[in-house]
Amino acid sequence: MTRKLDLNLLLALDALMTERNVTRAAARLQTSQPALSAQLVRLRAMFDDPLLVAGSRGMTPTPRALEIAPRLSELIGEFRAIVQPDHFDPLTSEATIHIGSPDAMHNGLATSFATWAERAPNIRLAFIPLTRLNKPDIDQRMATGQLDLLLTVLSMMPERLHTRHVSTESFVCALRGDHPFNKRVMSMEDLCSLTHVIVSPMGGSFVGDIDAAMAEHGMARKVVASVPSFMLATNILYESDFAAVFPRTLALSLGSTLKLFELPVPIPTGKIAVGWHERTHRSPPHKWFREQLIDVFLQRKRADEPAKVVPGARIRPR
Repeated sequence: MTRKLDLNLLLALDALMTERNVTRAAARLQTSQPALSAQLVRLRAMFDDPLLVAGSRGMTPTPRALEIAPRLSELIGEFRAIVQPDHFDPLTSEATIHIGSPDAMHNGLATSFATWAERAPNIRLAFIPLTRLNKPDIDQRMATGQLDLLLTVLSMMPERLHTRHVSTESFVCALRGDHPFNKRVMSMEDLCSLTHVIVSPMGGSFVGDIDAAMAEHGMARKVVASVPSFMLATNILYESDFAAVFPRTLALSLGSTLKLFELPVPIPTGKIAVGWHERTHRSPPHKWFREQLIDVFLQRKRADEPAKVVPGARIRPR
């Protein structure tokens, strides 16, 4: 039997898969909750599958729904690209863009918020932390519209995304501004003598790249706290004699509140990239914002090129 195609039903399914909640999905579609519930009944009949099952934390998609979602989202994105006008005016166009990134990068972009708000007053930005998300989770959220843009290390980018390498991040040792340690150069022994807090975005780890590098020299540091965000680690540093290994960009953005030291042992740098899904590749507001975001990093790179830090020397915040 041939099943009649109803685009409104597919839009309803896309909204339900994105929100995982009938009330929020109805608001997204500007329809009533009973009307959307009726559409869900029709969708279940069309696909001969429950699609979404009510649970304690919203609606849980079935395996069939998870299979459908990425292709559906791409098709809807392509359809919207066809009917949307090519002309885009940031001063009048409206859009909401969901950006996934670690909290350290949120802080580094704070100075750009006001500029973006002036250039595009009707574009709303929702920054979503990537805490406890692995690559398959990120891939699924990008495909279903829960995330529109990624700003994170290149190794966390799902393979099918469009990506643009924008920066290379290095790391420093951070202490509070009035910490009693006040040598000009931090040695390996100095690093080991300090008590450390480590940032573990996935939760619970007490080792990082610095520990592997130190182990090659037969050295180990003492880590007494593992936290999920750099902001929490920063607050701990302010109130203690602890030390932490921070991304250089984040540490410098905190200014004179911290004193920073080059690490006595090199650790791998992190390649930072912007990533986006095919469904937003041609979307005018998403394309405009991607270009603004990438330009922030290009300008920062040009500004940082003349600044050289002598290896081993204390870093003075700008």
